[in-house]
Amino acid sequence: MNKLVLSALAATVAVGTTSASESDWAGLDAELNSLTTALDGHGGASVSGYLEAVYDTDDGTGDSDFRTGRNAIALSGSNGGYGYGVSINDSEDNDAYVTFTMGGMGWTMGTFMKPGTAADAEAQNDRVFSTRNFGDGGARSTGIMTSGNMDALGYSIFVGDAEELAARVTYDIMSGDGVNLSVAYSMDDSDSSSAIEADVSSGPFGLHYTMQDDDGVDDTCLTASYAVNDAWGVAIRQTDNADTMDWAVTYDDGARWTIETLDGDDLTIGCLVGF
Repeated sequence: MNKLVLSALAATVAVGTTSASESDWAGLDAELNSLTTALDGHGGASVSGYLEAVYDTDDGTGDSDFRTGRNAIALSGSNGGYGYGVSINDSEDNDAYVTFTMGGMGWTMGTFMKPGTAADAEAQNDRVFSTRNFGDGGARSTGIMTSGNMDALGYSIFVGDAEELAARVTYDIMSGDGVNLSVAYSMDDSDSSSAIEADVSSGPFGLHYTMQDDDGVDDTCLTASYAVNDAWGVAIRQTDNADTMDWAVTYDDGARWTIETLDGDDLTIGCLVGF
């Protein structure tokens, strides 16, 4: 948008100054550069998003169909040390929040995803499986959250409507070129749930374990993944609350292709394109 405005401005000035000298044009260049800097200082918004087209062998009635899968469009930017984000998603609640730094800590205020499990926090377009295994399925809450890191310790604390409290704490036990191990604990008093997680990785191998207590009901999920190369990846997921074993194969070549089974035998093929 800034470039379009500047181009129009330059064209207008050029029409009225056909006999301008080199010094005149040098002055115009300086003025245009100053205008560009001023506009950029106001934090031009950036647009991003993703869209997935899916073929499903079982639409719930025993028939196969083509449909739209994961999709979202987001607008974000900054102005004077403050950031903002807005997103529209047809399958999850929308985001609308501001971010800032105060007291050496990062803050987010508005409507967004509160702290939860790693499956909750993982962005839709970064996930191997198209469905989440635990949590609110990406539901948003309204409130304020502070987050940050202290060496190997990371934290996020959320306070929402009616003094709703949720928190997540992570700790990197070991990290480097060999084996990486981290653990996490999260809690949410709105539904009396809590979760303990462990994440282990070594080279192309990854293993993630979640044990969740949802108001007295214990569920576990184990996900194992392997990056065959920069393009291909495979993963399996065992979830005891659904009593299923899911698997997925992904291929990235500018878009992400996902071939997966869900709920035991439902095969889906999705092509997700980000922008």
